[in-house]
Amino acid sequence: MSTRLKDIAEKLNLSESTVSRALSNHPKISKKTKNLIKELASEMNYHPNLIAKSLVMKKTKTIGLIIGDITNPFYPEIVKSIEEIADKNAFNIILCNSDYDSEKELRHLKMLVEKRVDGVLLMPVGKKIPSISYLKTNKIPFTLIDTTPSEKYDTNCVYTDQEYGAHIATLYLIENGHKEIALINGPLSISPCQQLRNGFLKALKENEIIPKKHLFFECDLKASGSYKIIKEFLEKNQDNLPTAFLCIGDKTAIGIYDAIYECGKSIPEDFSIIGNDDIPESKYLVPPLTTIAPPKNSMGEEGIKLLLEELRNTNSTVIYKQIRLLPELIIRGSTKRIKS
Repeated sequence: MSTRLKDIAEKLNLSESTVSRALSNHPKISKKTKNLIKELASEMNYHPNLIAKSLVMKKTKTIGLIIGDITNPFYPEIVKSIEEIADKNAFNIILCNSDYDSEKELRHLKMLVEKRVDGVLLMPVGKKIPSISYLKTNKIPFTLIDTTPSEKYDTNCVYTDQEYGAHIATLYLIENGHKEIALINGPLSISPCQQLRNGFLKALKENEIIPKKHLFFECDLKASGSYKIIKEFLEKNQDNLPTAFLCIGDKTAIGIYDAIYECGKSIPEDFSIIGNDDIPESKYLVPPLTTIAPPKNSMGEEGIKLLLEELRNTNSTVIYKQIRLLPELIIRGSTKRIKS
């Protein structure tokens, strides 16, 4: 049977309330009494009942974190930066994986609400986000990471400006002689995918290059999705091929690497490729992948800071913030200059 507060109190001939306050470092309990109680609690292997404590305090010191794909190397750096700051503030993280499935995302949120998390960090599946309505209805503080909400929602968010990233990447390709550029994107319902398309089109327009419908591809955000689509495209088309690919993610680019090599082509001699995310594997590809690098650490750090600030300021009006972060283009061996 586990040790109770009552057991410690009886051994020391003290009240349960005194023992409880001592273990919570209450300022009105003397240092000597605190030390005596803590030593005995340790000897008796006492563990506080966190569920009971959370019901009294109306706080669980837990934060839910929902990411899109736990196997994607894009996420660990963000998760690590969130966990480090949460730990410093005595919060625990419950990590959930949505698999880019909006229904699964909502199921996770309902579970987190049932577990009475104090707040949620959400990297949502789509731009029209039913999860936001659910969180708002249940009055759960939350911050969006790597996306911007639709205009009707007033909420905290931290995002990398994918439009800016796609713009500078496309300009780089154009400056190096590429005019036939394919865009390998994810579902346009996802905010970063829409931003990527906007930045790509903006660069083409500035250089009076007419977009070509057959060079716009939409796939899932995994390597297998881009591999299947581009392999089929290259096998069926000998003419009107692009000279370069701009990808929504590095994993998308990895799928294209495989498709290109299996079709007997090479990188960058036949095709230049730019990825997005700067995952650790990207610099070890052959050739190393040129990529748009988002500030992943900053996304995680700023996201958890915004949420903690809202959790602390429960008695004041929340001033929502939208933090825009800029990516940079990391130039490696997967792109080359061609004759225009």
